Amino acid sequence: MIPIIPDKIKDSFCSAKWLMATMHFGMGENHSCYHPPIHRWNLEDVKRDPSMLHNTQHKIEQRRQMMNGEKPKECYYCFDMEAINSDVISDRKRFTNEEYAIERRQEILDAPFHKHINPSYLELSFSNVCNFGCSYCSPGQSSKWEQEVRKYGSYPIEDHTVHKDKMHDMIPEDNNPYIDAFWKWLPDAYTDLKYLRITGGEPLATRNFMKLLDFVSVNHNPNLTLVVNTNLCVPDKNLNAFFEKATTLLNAKTIKGLEVYTSMDTWGPQAEYIRDGLDIDRWEQTVRKVSTTFHVPIRVMVTFGLMSIFNFQQFVEKTIQMRREGIDIMFNCARLTDPKQFDLRILPDSVDKYFTTTNTFITNNGYVANVEKETWAMVYDFWKARHNTMTPEDRSWRKDQFAKFICEYNKRRDKNFKETFPELVAWI
Repeated sequence: MIPIIPDKIKDSFCSAKWLMATMHFGMGENHSCYHPPIHRWNLEDVKRDPSMLHNTQHKIEQRRQMMNGEKPKECYYCFDMEAINSDVISDRKRFTNEEYAIERRQEILDAPFHKHINPSYLELSFSNVCNFGCSYCSPGQSSKWEQEVRKYGSYPIEDHTVHKDKMHDMIPEDNNPYIDAFWKWLPDAYTDLKYLRITGGEPLATRNFMKLLDFVSVNHNPNLTLVVNTNLCVPDKNLNAFFEKATTLLNAKTIKGLEVYTSMDTWGPQAEYIRDGLDIDRWEQTVRKVSTTFHVPIRVMVTFGLMSIFNFQQFVEKTIQMRREGIDIMFNCARLTDPKQFDLRILPDSVDKYFTTTNTFITNNGYVANVEKETWAMVYDFWKARHNTMTPEDRSWRKDQFAKFICEYNKRRDKNFKETFPELVAWI
């Protein structure tokens, strides 16, 4: 029988606060799922007890609030979406009803909120090393961004993530006390893991990623799925090293399986503008190569911002085409709310025709999977609620920030926004 979440906490509870962790070792920071802001580790806590990489004092306070029926402010992403549409399958609801979360629900409900617990879903970023500099990324997650801001200075906008004086002093991968603590903690946490996900930066360019593949290949966990986030546009030597390690791992049969996650936010030159460094033809070729070599699922993460809509239907059509060719590929949409200047709600009402046409195509298409329709529906609902969820003053400010960002981005990256996005020339 599935444990019932008590009425007192059913609207505030999210199992991600107990069972999920995302760790950014280069910044010395972490969060539960990817929606709340990251917070810093206390190094003395982590040295004393490596399990506090996950069970931080901050996270335990958020658990206390949830168990008291309170909605933590940092979890606004899901709570705001549920306020717009109470029937929506928000990430809070989805995470809480994952199979691994249901299995451990009673354990969480019975335990004191401050009890240390091992995660079931662990996401790791060993370094910010990356060959991409995506428009909505930042120096903390991309070495390309970091190098640019250190060389040319801050962007002339209020977003502190692209301010030189607000940048992290990145901790090198080969001398990182948090990574040292992780290797001490991993043997204890490993048997509870159902998903181990490696992100970046670009993980295929990091040494500890390769070390982790070696660890997984000799440590038995038949319930574990290893998930690798990659932009699929790394140099051939990195890709070939991954192929070699992954082949050894899959042949060892020590885990349940391997999945490859990658990102694409629309299609064509507009996608390459958003994700600076992307070669869309090479991306497609590598998707096909990974699929035919390993026969593993490929999941495409769509970070849906204001520049995604115009060619998004083309992206969906491409996904369907590859799926009909036998490639196990599926996409998942998440609306882009930070940095604030990329919020799709600031687009002019004239863009509604693109959303309407795309929505009709997706909802009436039998080749689009249910999860794809559900995550797209959250984006579309967000767009339809734009006038009720954002003030004119806020919209005007964000538009001004976007215009300033694009002007600087064009100059530094040798791009042309107006040529790439003719649909927005009159607006911007």
